[in-house]
Amino acid sequence: MKSLIILVTFAVCVLRISSLENFYEFTKTFNENGYTYQCDVSESGFVTLYKKNNKWTYIPQKIKSTDEIFYVTAENYVPLWMEDAIGIASDKKMEHAINDAFVTYKEQLEGRQIFIITCINSDTGKIDEVYFEFANFGPYACIPVSVFRELETKLVGLQYTLSPLAKTFNYVYRWEARSF
Repeated sequence: MKSLIILVTFAVCVLRISSLENFYEFTKTFNENGYTYQCDVSESGFVTLYKKNNKWTYIPQKIKSTDEIFYVTAENYVPLWMEDAIGIASDKKMEHAINDAFVTYKEQLEGRQIFIITCINSDTGKIDEVYFEFANFGPYACIPVSVFRELETKLVGLQYTLSPLAKTFNYVYRWEARSF
């Protein structure tokens, strides 16, 4: 009897896992309802998912006047955005948008990480672009591109007050590592 229960439980788990579609198994382009997303899959199986017309994906953060790449290190780290009411409000909106986007999938995502990268316009302080990085062999690979698109539309336009240093860059690279 115990063996039968284990066998049935195993069969149910296998059916559930096999019924999930992996949308990001290979590099491809998604042409959806009025938008186009690119999914780049590395040899190691990690996905970079972004709107096809993003300007800053794969472009390093540079100092405008010298075109020198700016690498953040322990020695040169300074906050790139100022702590103020605008930034705090934007961070709260970002937090809510991220949580809302993945609420349906929270159980499957438990303990799994996603990187949400925002590219902030160094002239305006607004988020101009968003892209996502995650494993193509994990639960994020089963989330349709429309969910990522919806999250992006909620994040683009959020406003930050930038530090004087941040204003010298071509854009401000900011990432969030999230686990649910």
